[in-house]
Amino acid sequence: MGPLFHPKLEIGRRNLAPVPWRRDGCAVIYVSVGPDVPSFDDPMVRDALARTALAYDRLDVLERMLNRELWRIGYVARLDYDENDHRVARVEISSGR
Repeated sequence: MGPLFHPKLEIGRRNLAPVPWRRDGCAVIYVSVGPDVPSFDDPMVRDALARTALAYDRLDVLERMLNRELWRIGYVARLDYDENDHRVARVEISSGR
């Protein structure tokens, strides 16, 4: 069995480690960050997602709460399900300011 999801990366966009999330019909959240997010902020972004993912059971609530966490450090998140496989969610992080 191959990987479940291959996000199309634009130039400068990079993937972070996926976050397991077995809620709301989902199994994993794949994370990509934009070119406007410096690599030294990757641990803060990943930690915010991990903390938020532990606390919330629905994707729409997770997106709202993750954006509250990320806004503090200057970023925004866009979460959605993979259009081909709803067991997979993806989050794209970019600069919000």
